[in-house]
Amino acid sequence: MDIGTFLLMLGLSYCMGLLWYELLPGRLPEHTYRVAAYPFFGIFAAHALLPWMFGTSMADPAVGGVHIFTALIGSLVGVILDWIISQARHPATMPTMRTVSHGAAA
Repeated sequence: MDIGTFLLMLGLSYCMGLLWYELLPGRLPEHTYRVAAYPFFGIFAAHALLPWMFGTSMADPAVGGVHIFTALIGSLVGVILDWIISQARHPATMPTMRTVSHGAAA
């Protein structure tokens, strides 16, 4: 992988992360690197796993060695995975329970 392709993937993953995090029902993570990390790994995995879908035809154009539709699919899957993981780690808080006294009647 060329350094230019790596930098292009990094910039594209950050931009796609901002897009998908704003569109999905969630909120932007507090850490900046997390916005780009999951979409980057999603794009990387999609480039490894999805070449059979588009083949070598012109159906998926490439810019700088990065296939556009594959990057869109991979970044969306990466953001959804991050959203699922963050929801599992930080579940919604439980409402407080009422206290019932079993003592004498008032």
